[in-house]
Amino acid sequence: MGALCALSYGAADFLASRSSRRIGAASALTGMLLVSTLALTAAAVFSGRMVHLHGPGAWLAGVHGVTMAGALLLFFRAMQLGPVTVAAPIVAAHPVFVIAFALVMGSQPSGLQLAAMLGTVAGLVVVSAAGGKSGGGSLKGATASALAASLVYAAAIVSAQEAMRHSDPLPVLWIGRLFGLLLLAVLFAAGRRRPELPPVWWPFFCVHGALDSGGLLFLLLGSSGELNEITAVVASTFSLVTVALAWAFLKERISPLQLTGIVLIAVCVATLAASV
Repeated sequence: MGALCALSYGAADFLASRSSRRIGAASALTGMLLVSTLALTAAAVFSGRMVHLHGPGAWLAGVHGVTMAGALLLFFRAMQLGPVTVAAPIVAAHPVFVIAFALVMGSQPSGLQLAAMLGTVAGLVVVSAAGGKSGGGSLKGATASALAASLVYAAAIVSAQEAMRHSDPLPVLWIGRLFGLLLLAVLFAAGRRRPELPPVWWPFFCVHGALDSGGLLFLLLGSSGELNEITAVVASTFSLVTVALAWAFLKERISPLQLTGIVLIAVCVATLAASV
């Protein structure tokens, strides 16, 4: 399940880099979220878990949806501006911010966790610096957007975890998708424009949405039984799939130094995932 999650999310992120550069980050995210929301709605109806959230669970699910949509929008924007091989590893480092939040809330990290966090930061520096030699757009803008996406993505995970204390995962994720679409609607209205969703792109959105929903489903299935930490560790390597696809199909150059940073981030993130 962890491997299937990594493959699904890695491929979905690669597709996002293509659609973002063609029709814009906001439009690409809108198309994907529409398909993903329909898929989650069908899953909720089929499973009989279309329940109404009450109290803290409801507004926490809304916070999760808004922050998740914001993180994805920033991530799509990063891949629109610069190399995928820079944006994807930086966003994949979001567990560092999740652990940092836990520290603020009074958690006591182990020596291994602290070492993994420092290693991740070092990997981020290496990837960003080495990415400047690979070309492919505005590196400064892509790096800033990817770092912001990583931070907001951590907030989305923490809010989802808190919301799931009050409900099953599926209703939380479903309501989150609805709030994500609401955020995009507000952004488009504020900018007095409409999303660009040409009919020719809908098969692409369907594949992208299916991969995104599939990755989420595999993660939930793998986390429901014993040894669920293994699922999280393997799934955390999704950025390697994205980077490999960018190298194979987009011919994005990966220097040995940049590859070292990418592997360092993947190893440290996997270590953090296993320790949470």
